[in-house]
Amino acid sequence: MRDNFDTLAERRIQEAIARGEFKNLRGEGKPVRINGLYFLPQKLRAAYTVLKNSGYLDKDPQENKRLQPMGEEFNIPKMNTSISKQELSAKVFDHSVMMDSLRKR
Repeated sequence: MRDNFDTLAERRIQEAIARGEFKNLRGEGKPVRINGLYFLPQKLRAAYTVLKNSGYLDKDPQENKRLQPMGEEFNIPKMNTSISKQELSAKVFDHSVMMDSLRKR
């Protein structure tokens, strides 16, 4: 079922390109900015939004990229162990909140 949907969507996109429907759009040729919270488990999204909007979390994405290698400091199981994606996301979120709170001091 999913493959049929993907094929249909791809075909319609290609037809629209051929008709020129994507010409002269705002932002053409620029990367799409994704601002969603898809990387967080559903139950953490509201808390993250509240913390970020209140100024508690760092708003500079470059700072977050700099701190990502520090993720090795906390216990992430090896890939051959069984941990859910949500558990891992929760650990990363907790670590990010901890690092942000330390930076604010």
